[in-house]
Amino acid sequence: MIFSYDNFTTQDLRGDSTEQLFTNIEADLRIADGGSEIYAEVLFPVAELAAELTRWRKRGTDQQAEFNFDSMSFAEKGSVRIRPDGEGWRIGSVFSPKTWSRVLDDEELAAELSGFIQRVKADLATAGIDARRIDTE
Repeated sequence: MIFSYDNFTTQDLRGDSTEQLFTNIEADLRIADGGSEIYAEVLFPVAELAAELTRWRKRGTDQQAEFNFDSMSFAEKGSVRIRPDGEGWRIGSVFSPKTWSRVLDDEELAAELSGFIQRVKADLATAGIDARRIDTE
C-alpha cells in the first residue's frame, strides 16, 4: 500500500460547504513505497485529495497528464503528484522531489487510488457525512 493514513478527524469542521469539507476533514497522511517514505503530513486534507483523485480518474489515465494536487490548504501545488513514466506511473511529492514510488502499471495505480478513496468515503460515512460528495464536488 502506498497511500495510508491514521487519525481521521472532523474536529475542525464548522459547516458543510465544499471548502469546509475539503479543508477540515483531515488525517495524518503517509505516502510510502516499501521502506521508502515519499511524503508524510499531519492533518492533511484527505477528503479534498480523494475528491481530486476521483475527478482525475474520471478523465481517464490513458495518456493522462500528470496529477498535481492543488489543495486549498497548501500554497504549493503538487503535495501529491502522479506522473506517467514509461509504461506506468510514479507517485511523488513536490516536497520530496527526488523521491518517487516504483513504476505502477494502470491496474496497480487504479487499485491504489480506489483503496484510498474508498477508505476516505467509509470514514466520511462513519462520521455521518454524505460520502457521495467526494464524487460530485
